[in-house]
Parts: sequence; structure tokens; C-alpha cells
Amino acid sequence: MTQFLKLQTISILLAVLLFLNIQLLANSGRLFLRIGDAYMLIIVTIGLASLTLFTRVIIKRFRHLEPSTWNLFLYVLWLPYLVLLTYVWTRVVPAPNEAAWPSPAVGLLMIALAFTFPLYVFIVHMIARSKQPST
Repeated sequence: MTQFLKLQTISILLAVLLFLNIQLLANSGRLFLRIGDAYMLIIVTIGLASLTLFTRVIIKRFRHLEPSTWNLFLYVLWLPYLVLLTYVWTRVVPAPNEAAWPSPAVGLLMIALAFTFPLYVFIVHMIARSKQPST
């Protein structure tokens, strides 16, 4: 049961990481209206900071997992949490008008992020496993 809960917490962390980066891209128009020309610097800074912070936390959580074939579910388990977070976010903070919607190019970037995210999970998984003491 503890292995299951650990897998779920890592999956939630992975979903939150991707959710933050997708929402930064999706709301770049709103950020531009609020901040001005410095919005791109802020998006990149927050995106890279969240990536490094969550990567360190996820690697520490991966080390606590026992080696098992159930760990392979992490490559897909983050997806339902991402969908849930996105659904809740769109209900809590809806777009005020059509001008606030992201452009189609941003949608393609979000799709590319979602398709390449399992590669990120694989890399983090391998880094965490290489730092574990072998038995």
C-alpha cells in the first residue's frame, strides 16, 4: 500500500510540473497585458525554476521507491492528474473573453510538451536509479 501511495504522490508531482508549464504558456497573453515586455523573461524564469525544483523533489521521491515493475506506470499515471488539474483550473479561473485564449501555435507547443513528457519522466527515473546504492 505504501508503494501505491508513493507512486501516486510522484504522479501528482509530475502532473503539477507539467500543469504549471502549460499554464504559463497558455496564459502568456494575460501575463503580457499585466507585466508588459518582461513577460517572456518571467515565463522562462518560472518555468526553469519549477523544472529544477520539481526534478530534485521527484528524484528524492524516486529513491524511496522499491525497484518494481509497478514503477513503469509512472510513465502514464500523471496523465489523469494533469487532466483533472486542467479541468479544475478552467472552472475556477475561466478565460474572461476570447482575446485571452492562447493562439493555435501555443496549443501545438502544449501538445509537444505532453508527448515529450514521458521522455522527461524516463530521464528522471534513470538519474534517480543511477544514484541509488546497488544491492
